[in-house]
Amino acid sequence: MTKQDDSPLDPADELGRAKRRIAELEAELAAANARRNDTRWVLDALDKAGIGAWEWDIPRDVVTWTDGVLVVYGIDRATFTGDYAGVLRHVHPEDRPMLKERVDRVFRVADPGYDIEHRIVTAKGETRWVRAHGFSYRDESGKPYRLAGLVLDITEQRREQAEKEAIQQQIIDAQRESLRQLGAPIIPLATNALAMPLVGTLTPERATLVTETLLHAVTERAAEHVILDVTGVPAVDHEVADGLLRVAQAVRLLGAEVALTGMQPAVAQALVELGVDMSAFVTRADLQSGIAWASRRARR
Repeated sequence: MTKQDDSPLDPADELGRAKRRIAELEAELAAANARRNDTRWVLDALDKAGIGAWEWDIPRDVVTWTDGVLVVYGIDRATFTGDYAGVLRHVHPEDRPMLKERVDRVFRVADPGYDIEHRIVTAKGETRWVRAHGFSYRDESGKPYRLAGLVLDITEQRREQAEKEAIQQQIIDAQRESLRQLGAPIIPLATNALAMPLVGTLTPERATLVTETLLHAVTERAAEHVILDVTGVPAVDHEVADGLLRVAQAVRLLGAEVALTGMQPAVAQALVELGVDMSAFVTRADLQSGIAWASRRARR
């Protein structure tokens, strides 16, 4: 049997152990401070670049924002509640379901993170656009315990993009109008007569444009006599013939007469071979003859 040592503890030894423990704790604290200092410059750089960093401690529902996030959201630290619900309150109501769905996916399908653009509403009621990136940290069971990420204000980029798209749309509209005028020009001949010279291939799309333009002009000018001059149409197939017939029928439904002028021999032969019913048209050899026809009809 071993004899128990009942000798008293040496105060000097106890003091030495306490000092060593204090030194260890001070070293750990210094290392932690050093790590914070090592990352502080990164956060400062992000803030200066207009990029905010955030972290959500999920079990405790504590959200931490850097100054950069506060600036982006236009609020001060004293008014931010520091929880997930507080974050959602600053998201635009129309975009809130989208953000919630992306965050829920992190829990539901083990999504590693998200990268989305959405609107926020500042404390002053200003709507801004942000790009938000979040990524998850998970425990050994795969359950997320922390989300962290970055927020960037992209309001100016969105505004510039919208202006660019608006300018592009204006250009497209102007080009479409130019094509409309070139593809289906209207020439007023008298108070109740007009002509439309057609040049080039009459595609189905162009036939639709011709019909729409001509019907609008007939209605606007109360025209009773319309000349379709096809001198510049090089050939006719089923689609072209059908397009011409649709134009004539539509115009006749508005109570106007239609004359077809300038038909080339090859076009006339093609129409005969295709079996096109030309009863919807008055035919004249050229545009001049068509104008004379319209003038006589107008005097009646």
